This record gives sequence, C-alpha cells and structure tokens, in this order.
Amino acid sequence: MPLPTDSPIRTGRIKLPLGTLFWHEGGKPQGETVVFLHGSWHDSTQWVPLMQRLAPRYHCLAPDLLGFGESWREQKTPYSVALQVEALHSLLNALRIRRCRLVAHSLGAWVAGQYVLTYPNQVQSLAVIAPEGVRDRELRGRWQRDRWLVAPWSPLPLVLPWLGKAPWVKALRDRRRVLCQAPAACQTLFQRRTAAINGELLHQGLGKLWLPTLVLESAAADPVSHQLTQAWLRLLPNPQHHQLAPADSQLGIDEAACATVLEQMMAAEPTLQLPIPSTIQPAPPRPAAL
Repeated sequence: MPLPTDSPIRTGRIKLPLGTLFWHEGGKPQGETVVFLHGSWHDSTQWVPLMQRLAPRYHCLAPDLLGFGESWREQKTPYSVALQVEALHSLLNALRIRRCRLVAHSLGAWVAGQYVLTYPNQVQSLAVIAPEGVRDRELRGRWQRDRWLVAPWSPLPLVLPWLGKAPWVKALRDRRRVLCQAPAACQTLFQRRTAAINGELLHQGLGKLWLPTLVLESAAADPVSHQLTQAWLRLLPNPQHHQLAPADSQLGIDEAACATVLEQMMAAEPTLQLPIPSTIQPAPPRPAAL
C-alpha cells in the first residue's frame, strides 16, 4: 500500500444551477472513479487520508455536499437528500463521469443510497459507514435533544451559559457548537416537516439495491451507529458486513485497513455473488418485518 504522501490531492470548484460545489480529487481522471460522500458533521476533508491511499490506483473524488465546507446553494432551496442527489448528479455530468463507485459515511450514505435508486446505471458498487437514512424503533426520539439545542424557539441555548461547568453541561455546549456549524445537516436530519423527512427514508428502496454493497463498521461503534448499521443490513437484499479496528480518525476506523477492504471489493467481479475476502462475513438473514 503506497504511503499517503505518495499521492497528492488537488481541489476543484464549479458553479452549477443548484449552487457552487467544491471538491477534493486524487488520481488520474482516466481511471475508475470512486466518489466519497462525507458525514453529517464533516466535509470532504474527512476523506483525504483514505483518498491518498487509493489515488495510485483509482480516480478519487470527494465533494463538499451543498451547505457544507466550501459548497453552497445558489438559491434558498430547502436542504434535503433530493437536493444533494441532484447536485451530485450535476457535478458528475459536468466532470463527464458516467460510471462510479460510491463510498459514503453517515448522511452521505443516505445521499448515496438515494443516488443509486435514482441513477442505478451510474453506480457500480456502494460502501457505507455508520449510514443514516432509516428509522429504527430503538432510536425514536434521538434527535429531540438536538432540536432543543438549535431551535430558535428553544430556551435551552439561553440558559446554557448559566448552568455552570458540570461535564454534562460542557457536553451540551460542545454538541450545540457542532450543530451550529452544520445547519444543512440539522435541516436535513431533523429540522424539516416529519412528512418531508419520512418521504426520503430508504426503507423500501434499500431492498432494491442489488448492486455489490459493503457495510463497514467500527469494532467500537457507538450504540446509535451500530443500530443504524443493523437496520441497513436487515433491509439490504445481499449485503456484506465488515468490522474494522477503531482509530482516532475522522471516520473512526483504521483507514489503512479500510482502503485494503475497499480495494478488495472493487477488484472483485461485480456480480451479485461478490467474492468478498473471508474476513468479511455475510449479514444475517433479513427478517420478514422490522
């Protein structure tokens, strides 16, 4: 595996009808393209270390989603998964990328899943980490605290400065700081009408994803990430599941090991019976109902 310093990463920017998109890029554009979509509280820099490892063999592209990093909307269109899908489609068309593989984290996985459903002929394979885009009974109400932390009608931000220095108060302040830095993520995940959010969930769509799909998970995943991962595995028709060692990285996993697993997947024959290495275990059988 080449060292990260062997593969310089460049950047690009383009103005499109939906907004201006910024991206990180590595490798030769003539090669097979891998598109990386970042998570809810990150931007495209989240993928740079992994891209540096894969760029010697693949054309790597990691855009900032609209409203994140250095990408922004042209108009005041509400943030949604559909908006991100169309922005990504416009970017790939502008760059003349007709086929690609998608690797995505968190909110990016929700966008990636919808992208495959909308443009199935353009995606060769899908890999996700801690994926959003599904509801689970055990996770009901998980956004309630975050709504109170950023809602304009909430008194919580006003009283936080007066609650002292207890660890739980510091945790709330830190969380609010993260949320305020990602208004596009907040709007997409929990600051829209419930009907609009539910209308974009992937529950029915995931059962139609028959392309090679790899679900990656940190061996030290937090309970919410683990529950979301299991929900995806139950809904996908033919997933592969692989646990990776945890690491102090933006992805929370060992990036060298992640690059190896992705290369093995992408080098495999792209059929339904994907020959993933023996270290990757098939997901448990899908139950009849959630």
